[in-house]
Amino acid sequence: MKGFNTKTISYVVMVGLLSILLTACGGNNTADQQATDTPVTTSEASATATEEPAVQEPEVAAREAFVVTDQVGNTVNIPGTVQKVYAPGLEDYLVTLGVTPVAQWSTGERPQQYLQDTLSGVKEISFANGVPSPESVVDLEPELIIFPTAFYAQNGVYENYSQIAPTYVFKNALGNVVEATETIAKLLGLEDKATEAIAAYNTKLEATKAQLASVSAGKKAIYINANARAIFLVGNFHYGGYVLSELGFAQSALVEGEMSADISLEMLSDLDADYIFINDNDGLGDAFLADIKASPLWKALPAVQAGKVFEVDGDHWRSSGLIAYQKTMDDIVAFLLP
Repeated sequence: MKGFNTKTISYVVMVGLLSILLTACGGNNTADQQATDTPVTTSEASATATEEPAVQEPEVAAREAFVVTDQVGNTVNIPGTVQKVYAPGLEDYLVTLGVTPVAQWSTGERPQQYLQDTLSGVKEISFANGVPSPESVVDLEPELIIFPTAFYAQNGVYENYSQIAPTYVFKNALGNVVEATETIAKLLGLEDKATEAIAAYNTKLEATKAQLASVSAGKKAIYINANARAIFLVGNFHYGGYVLSELGFAQSALVEGEMSADISLEMLSDLDADYIFINDNDGLGDAFLADIKASPLWKALPAVQAGKVFEVDGDHWRSSGLIAYQKTMDDIVAFLLP
């Protein structure tokens, strides 16, 4: 991905969200920069129902079409009323706004489980082998396509998808979830819902931060994501690493300023963290984790000796959005303040 250097780094591609999408880079554009033109009408209209019961279309304001410049510089013509949205990896953001996408991202085996109370029955599109072909999307007839990272603007992907529908590309929607939620809401005409959701999120964030103040002050925490390919230290730009940082924990020097870093046995003695959170992707990281945990260097770590290593479950730890991040907050509180 653009914008970050690696050490012994490998970018994590979204798996379970999104471990195969740990390719994102921090995007800090303001909402005004993300949407240069705004709708000009405000009369209300109700969305019509789709033929498939699983896809519920949101109520949106009737408005005129407008033009924005996305975060990688594309000029995008946004339809006046958007009913059908395809936004792989951004399902959390859509559900937050009351929108059901025309399809949902999948590892190839299953979609994001923490969203299935809302998205059960919605068509899955596999990203197991990378970005799917445009042919897998064209029959869904999306009116707007939104991609979460600049990865989707590369190697002709953007050009192909933008032939299907207007396509907006984020530099990175996986880190600053508030800005990303505001931007998506503007694209869809759902600013009021975004305001409510963000206010609730910020209230929970501040309350949780205060709740953890006694255990976070002066302490470092690291989130480790294990999958079939390797084990990664996750930086504070997205996923569980972002949440730990937002809650006031410092991060290990091994991953500071980076998206992610491979763990090797040789690095273990430098793993400077008071708390370690490990997410094993559905058991795919078992072999790697067994090697790590068998090492005397691992056993000598202060966090290990103090019993401050926590095995976390759930793909919300490796996903992005207001829903995922609030679930992760709850887990951290449960582990550190039992």
